[in-house]
Amino acid sequence: MKITQTAASFIVASAIPSALAAGDDSTATTLPEIFSLIDIAFPMWEVDADGNRIEMSECTVTSCKWNPFYVTKRYDGLHPDLGGHPSDNDVKYAFFASSPFAGQPYPGTPHHCPMDAPDDIKAGECPKIKTTSDSSEQGPGHVPPHISLAALTWGAEEELFPMEDMFDYDNHECRVVPDVLFKMIRNYFPRTEGEEVDYPPPITPEGGDFQYEFPSGNGLDKQEPPYAAGPPHWCTEEFTASGHWDGVCPYVFEGPDAGKYRHPHIAFAALEVYLANKHMPAECAVTWLENNPDFLDPDRVTTDTPFPVMDADDAANTTVAHWVGQPELPWTYVSGDPRPGALVMSAENSASLISVGDVEVPSGGDDPTPDAEPDTTVGDGDEASPTEESSAISMTGSLAAAIFVAVIGAISM
Repeated sequence: MKITQTAASFIVASAIPSALAAGDDSTATTLPEIFSLIDIAFPMWEVDADGNRIEMSECTVTSCKWNPFYVTKRYDGLHPDLGGHPSDNDVKYAFFASSPFAGQPYPGTPHHCPMDAPDDIKAGECPKIKTTSDSSEQGPGHVPPHISLAALTWGAEEELFPMEDMFDYDNHECRVVPDVLFKMIRNYFPRTEGEEVDYPPPITPEGGDFQYEFPSGNGLDKQEPPYAAGPPHWCTEEFTASGHWDGVCPYVFEGPDAGKYRHPHIAFAALEVYLANKHMPAECAVTWLENNPDFLDPDRVTTDTPFPVMDADDAANTTVAHWVGQPELPWTYVSGDPRPGALVMSAENSASLISVGDVEVPSGGDDPTPDAEPDTTVGDGDEASPTEESSAISMTGSLAAAIFVAVIGAISM
């Protein structure tokens, strides 16, 4: 039986979760590889070698599956069958500093446009919230999700806080207490009062060494490792030159890593689910959807952000052909109507969730990484790669071993 590299990657996606669920003896200091935790918290449907879904199935809180061939954020916040994942707002990421759904451009992103901004305004003209003091009315401002993922990972591995302090089901259900998470963040990424914090990019060691960005610095025709510095969105040269929002371009969709991009906020949510279930198994299930059943409520006000006209809009919206579409030029975008009741993790909300002062932790707390590099964020809240000429991405040993076992097992079937 011959298995393509792309197909083998999705064999791993189905093989790892069952193995962990059957015999997971890890502790808070030995966390499983994050891709495997994503596949447990967000069980994936089966796809063929080209990323197309093999079979539609019922979607309930206990049975729903998610798209493993993830190539666009267009349908984030909508029903899983459309191929998206939950948005930063959906997972209630406390430090997203989201813009409101008030009818302005780029709602539900970190970009804050004037309420009367025209639809052709560029995302770069709508700033993210960056503060010079955590005690400001907007708290710490926008903290990229990969920073919280890194802080929670290191904090859990070092047992920086006891699990009893990390979780408070009555007030925060199966989420890490935001104030504790904030203390973890400042333990590893301290602020100099009166200055903005320069957060390092995700694929650097000091930024958490997140392995699923696949930056586009080599250009659209070279979607393969080693990857070069750039955003995780693969745009045409013409569109990049336009200066419009690159967040609408697809993630890596060709080559050996096609469809493997994962949002850091999804990885963070998966780690949060894992730790919550470990500490409170009676209250917190092993999947995100079981802990957040309202996501499937047909009356829920969705948190998706509008997209412009794309060149594959004529293809069915549940197909890879549709998902890998590129934005058309000239830029044609409609902000849409206000959405009262949409979940918004605003900066002001963040400020209300934290206590500011000297960061004190019960134990541990040494920064395990070198000094931070400046943060270079891109248009939609996804974090750009470092500014060096090239940065190779490699799988961790645990995932590589899992791939080897899964592929060998599949070949012998």
